Amino acid sequence: MTALSPMHDSALLAGRILDALRSGNLPGLELELQRTRSAPLDLPPDSAERWELLDAVAGQMSVTLQRLRRRSIRRFEGAEVHLRLLRHLADHPSASLT
Repeated sequence: MTALSPMHDSALLAGRILDALRSGNLPGLELELQRTRSAPLDLPPDSAERWELLDAVAGQMSVTLQRLRRRSIRRFEGAEVHLRLLRHLADHPSASLT
């Protein structure tokens, strides 16, 4: 099997999203969330499934960020679930924001 490029590796991208969250880098977070929108073609089924999950999590996080900006919500809804899924995808179960 051919190795995926760094921008097409769901584990690496999930880790980059976690890194942006940890650093508080909002523009960087938004950029990493957008990168999930360009899924590679012809992935093996297990990789495609992980990519779909990452895209869904990133999509929900993007919507939540937009709602926070508009002040239609006061806190990041679903943050714990998003973090757990990102940690799972990044294969870093001990990753945390603290």
